[in-house]
Amino acid sequence: MLMKYLLILYFIAINFSLFSQENEKFLPVKNIKEVEQKLNKHSATLNTIYSDFTQEKHLAYLNDVIISNGKFWFKKDNLLRWEYTTPYKYIIVINDNKFTIKDGDDIKEYDINSNKAFKEVNNMIISSVKGDLLKENKFTVTALKSSKSYLIKLVPKNEEMSKVLTRIELYFNISDLNIYKVKMIENEEDYTIILFENKKINEAISKNIFILN
Repeated sequence: MLMKYLLILYFIAINFSLFSQENEKFLPVKNIKEVEQKLNKHSATLNTIYSDFTQEKHLAYLNDVIISNGKFWFKKDNLLRWEYTTPYKYIIVINDNKFTIKDGDDIKEYDINSNKAFKEVNNMIISSVKGDLLKENKFTVTALKSSKSYLIKLVPKNEEMSKVLTRIELYFNISDLNIYKVKMIENEEDYTIILFENKKINEAISKNIFILN
């Protein structure tokens, strides 16, 4: 059961996105360090994030795309709530170095510091939310650019992570440096995308949002 939750959290950690321009033409960036500095500087300004989301799960053995919807909240420092509302109800909260998971009426709590895997997942989730995964020295990084976007491709160096993910693609608007699409690629045919709508940056969020009863 614990492994099930860990895998779900890994998926969450790299899936934060908006609708993208699929026909954009991307070319390699000449100075990747300059792009990293811009993105890292922007991530430091993010105090709160709220968004509705639609998740698309593409699997080779299914003809239909699996669609889920929900809401997402983030608040400095390290407060996060990821809530699926349809077609099922499922909530994950990070608060005070603890993962709290609510599956229907069942609530489970895990101490982040007591488990190396949970600590790793926590770092990935928070870094993904803020868009500063590039600070992590755990990926081989490639940067590309179109007229509207930056595309950062991350290939995991960690052997265990590479068994779950072959590549992560982060898309950022050049205009405001916010992430608008992240694509998680498990293999050549299976991948996950999450589309964000009604995104609000640095607006007041009550800490009560990050408490599950």
